[in-house]
Amino acid sequence: MADRRPLSTDDRPLPPHPPASASASGGPGRLRRWGLIAAAVVVVAAGSFVVAWSPDSVPSFRAIGNPIVGNGKWAGAVALTELNGRTVAVVAHNNQAQAWDLATGESLGRPFGGDEDQFIDALAVGQMNSRQIVVSGGGGDLAQVWDLTAGKQIGAFVGAGSSISLGQMNGKTIAIAGDGLGRVGVWDLAAGRLPGTLLIGHSRAVYAVALGQLEGKTIAVSGGNDGTVRVWDLTVGKQLGSELTGHTDYVFSVAIGQLDGRTIAVSGSKDGTVRVWDLAARKQLGEPLTGHTSEVRSVAVGRLGGETIAISAGGDDGTVRLWGLGSEPVSSGD
Repeated sequence: MADRRPLSTDDRPLPPHPPASASASGGPGRLRRWGLIAAAVVVVAAGSFVVAWSPDSVPSFRAIGNPIVGNGKWAGAVALTELNGRTVAVVAHNNQAQAWDLATGESLGRPFGGDEDQFIDALAVGQMNSRQIVVSGGGGDLAQVWDLTAGKQIGAFVGAGSSISLGQMNGKTIAIAGDGLGRVGVWDLAAGRLPGTLLIGHSRAVYAVALGQLEGKTIAVSGGNDGTVRVWDLTVGKQLGSELTGHTDYVFSVAIGQLDGRTIAVSGSKDGTVRVWDLAARKQLGEPLTGHTSEVRSVAVGRLGGETIAISAGGDDGTVRLWGLGSEPVSSGD
């Protein structure tokens, strides 16, 4: 699909990248029309239906629309953001990333990325100095910072590994990043330095990190090749509670969001599943989400059509899948 318009502003080593034969195609991926609005909207007529989910009920998860299938053979990272009132997915296929308007199925602006031999396997979106930014990583030590609206690189920092997340703490834009030794570092992004202590708890490499808020605290969630998901209080630099277990292989991706008043984490694993966790209750919600035929390399959480959604990238299966996380509507009678 051609670009429609430019964006406007109103231990064990890391897992190897795909072989060099899976080179970048040099163009954006192909996005099939979603039909998302119809899929995500619940019609409420004359009080016949209400959306209800008691704290003890089980949510109903499902796939929405068709997968995003890019020209590249490897889908390595996804991120969700809001831009000018639109829900936008930033999707990496091979060594390039592309922004998409999820409601219309349009590509936004031009693809951006690194060199031909550096596949993108980590993306994070945020704000810095009033700019909408994207940070990308490719499994090495260098992370690149991009102005999303202009599609131009505006900075870089060293020491990121293959997992990155952006957020705010004490008035500063921070990045957290995991490394191959099981540690999570906290970076002052504007200064390009590591100001805080390392978070240590994973027994092996950290492949996934996310920043968020839980009960008034700035938290990080991390996952790694020990198969666990961990929650950290960044103000004191300590782990909150026990690790979350359920995945049967490496945890490659995590994201934090809100679902019916709960703070949740979504995780993707080499075991091919996506799992949803209630962070306050420290437990898994519902059944694992299945459909990918290879490892799940990246996940993100956002809102579309009034519903909480997750999006996942399936690595070697080349697909990006969208999941509705809301509960099914329940009839309340006439």
